[in-house]
Amino acid sequence: MHLNLFTQCSPSPQFKGFWRHPRDRSATGYRDLGYWVDLGRRLEAACLDALFFADVHGTYDVYQGSWRAAVRHAVQIPSVDPLLVLPAIAATTTRLGLAVTYSTTYHAPYECARVFSSLDHLTGGRVAWNIVTSYLRSASANGLGEYLDHDERYDRADEYVEVARRLWEESWDDDAVVRDAAANVFTDPDRVHEIGHEGRWFSVRGPHQCEPSPQRTPVLYQAGASGRGMTFAARHAEVVFLTMADPTSGAPQVARLRSLVAAHGRDPRSVKALQGSMVMVAPTREEARRRAEEYVALWSGEGQLAKWCGWMDVDLAAYPDETPVAEIAGQGSHSFVGFLRRLGPERTWTVGDVRYLVATARRPRTNAPVTLFGTVEQVADRMEEWCEVADVDGFNLIPCPTTQGIDDICDLLVPELQRRGLFRTAYDAAERTLRERYFGAGAPVPPRVPALDPEAVAAATATGEPAAARA
Repeated sequence: MHLNLFTQCSPSPQFKGFWRHPRDRSATGYRDLGYWVDLGRRLEAACLDALFFADVHGTYDVYQGSWRAAVRHAVQIPSVDPLLVLPAIAATTTRLGLAVTYSTTYHAPYECARVFSSLDHLTGGRVAWNIVTSYLRSASANGLGEYLDHDERYDRADEYVEVARRLWEESWDDDAVVRDAAANVFTDPDRVHEIGHEGRWFSVRGPHQCEPSPQRTPVLYQAGASGRGMTFAARHAEVVFLTMADPTSGAPQVARLRSLVAAHGRDPRSVKALQGSMVMVAPTREEARRRAEEYVALWSGEGQLAKWCGWMDVDLAAYPDETPVAEIAGQGSHSFVGFLRRLGPERTWTVGDVRYLVATARRPRTNAPVTLFGTVEQVADRMEEWCEVADVDGFNLIPCPTTQGIDDICDLLVPELQRRGLFRTAYDAAERTLRERYFGAGAPVPPRVPALDPEAVAAATATGEPAAARA
């Protein structure tokens, strides 16, 4: 089982209002290097695979046509750049992986290649790139000047990743750096090459500015939930972050992913599927119930609604309660609408349902919080069920609330998973890089594969079966 901790460099990033919890450190810690250094050491002591940083460009200004609610409720604002936090964590840890989000829409691929080669050198091969196309329309007003629609963002990202990988993998030979003092040659220029890329979106000559890093190419994460996003993940990603409602309904989604991976000519097991789970764990059932009520009291419904409106690129405040959500979904992230479908596939989700969900922190017409909730034994049982039924390889754990949740994961949940033999008790010395931790000692960079035509994509997604994908 693989375990990442999912976070962001902002106050209580995933749970609006939880920065008010008396034990929370994120409200001021997000801008304090000491906070992040302490967290890195804490997670490494628990043997987690990686600390995974989400990030966004722009502000959540769709709700009521303004960013005011987002600012009021700290909806991923204020924030700091996670790229600047990673070296401090790397300097005070030796094994913990560090995954960071970086947009293909608001950065140049040549810049990206240099950033991740640098981080891979500075971390000793422990870095991963979470590839995103950025869904907030407001970000386009701060530099790009135009807002690309959903699928076009992925078309651009396909070429972007191709350029970055060619810089990492083709520009410098393994033995290009000779450091021959007698001949006064640091790098043999005959072993360094331009890539000469000319495409629809980018023109990049090269050569790359960095010598090959320990992994050459960072571990490639991706979290696309739409059909186009999953096809992108199947072509490029090594670790895919999914957000599914439950193991039974999630199994076909994982199977479709593995079928798409196979259709691209890749081993379906060469991609790790990680379920994104909000974790609320306690020593006893009574304490779990007490904490749940405490957390619901802290919940900021307006802040969460501002975030979800930004995800969808639709102002839900402008529609009557009876309006079906699927009829008004915009060009933002498709993951939220897909999550609603999986949460209740037989129902027509309305604007009123979503308002109820964000106002009460509960699923409509049920009493179940949307989280891995309960005693440590209950949560560990549920995680085992996810792995067995849905065929996931692990989890991106979202601590709830931030500081208390991190302590509970490290002090309660991880020891229980270790006791069951589901999670490591020490890092494997033979696995020196993050890629090796996921895929074993000596694991190579995965080959680049061409895009599939639409008919092949349709065939792969139509025939995916959970049992076949697990074989």
